[in-house]
Amino acid sequence: MLVLRITSDDYLRGLETDDGFVMGQLSLATLFLVIFTSVLGVLGALFYLAVRAWLPEGLRAVLAGLFGGIVGGAAFIQSDGTDFRLLEPLPLAIVLFIALPAAYGAAMSVLVERRLRADAAPDPSGGMWALALIPLFGLALIGPIGLGALVLIAAAWVLHRSAPGLARLWGSATAVWIGRAALLALTTIVFGMLVRDVTRVL
Repeated sequence: MLVLRITSDDYLRGLETDDGFVMGQLSLATLFLVIFTSVLGVLGALFYLAVRAWLPEGLRAVLAGLFGGIVGGAAFIQSDGTDFRLLEPLPLAIVLFIALPAAYGAAMSVLVERRLRADAAPDPSGGMWALALIPLFGLALIGPIGLGALVLIAAAWVLHRSAPGLARLWGSATAVWIGRAALLALTTIVFGMLVRDVTRVL
């Protein structure tokens, strides 16, 4: 956002973005954005942990980056939004809003895999993993939807701990191919949405 603010016309400073943030201004809204993106980052890592068994081991970082870029780009780039009618240069804005979530996806995958391979890695239910989950409590700030998501995550953790057989079923050959098909279908649909919005913006 700093790069785009510098490359865009000065009159944009002080204008409100599509998400309600004032361009060029640090405020409590900025702090909320940091907390919100931290929560999204942890949720993304939890999603990756849930589906990593479906991904070929040598391609996990690449696939996580592609998925992050496509899904993140589709979420950020809105053809009817103010941001993409005023930001300059527009191609740079589009590239950055796709590259940033793609870089997150790849980096998150590498860090998670490194942590899982570490000899001294603690049990996922505690230690450093527990510290990494702290941002999830920011979900409570979102309201009932955030609290509901927090409850679902807690329930999934309890189910995983109390029924280890589900993990083996989740990683079975049948589940892997079904999961891959579902991820491919989801990625294809969202990619179509991204291409549509990029085309309309340009």
